[in-house]
Amino acid sequence: MFVCAGAACTRTTPAIETDAAPAARAKSRAAPALNVPALVGRTIDEVREVLGNPREAHAQPLGAEPTAAQWNTGQAREWTNTFDYQDATIVATFDARTRKVRDLVLLGGNEDELMRRGNLDLVSDTYLVLPVPSPVEPSKITGIRVLARK
Repeated sequence: MFVCAGAACTRTTPAIETDAAPAARAKSRAAPALNVPALVGRTIDEVREVLGNPREAHAQPLGAEPTAAQWNTGQAREWTNTFDYQDATIVATFDARTRKVRDLVLLGGNEDELMRRGNLDLVSDTYLVLPVPSPVEPSKITGIRVLARK
């Protein structure tokens, strides 16, 4: 009887192996993590390819792109797009003429969490990370700003 019980414990069943396989495949198909370093130094069009359509694409009069009237008044030099990506909010400021992204801001109050979610390091040869202080409580942050090193 002891031998039989030992054999039963070491035997694997096909049902268990089959049930585990879809979970492993689902993990590999999960949405890619937010990789802010890969977005630094890109154009707004390249950022949109990764993060999707900005919120401003659905709002007027301040849309995803400057209007003709805004171009004529000079308001269109710097423009912002706000993205919602994997439960993160990212604001990209870009030069509307050159399309080059000037900075990316990840919004939130926990610097460590924002660094982790954005796949960022405090020390990098390609970008700088700066806290964005809260205007109401300067000892707290409203996000982190990521700038390309020139």
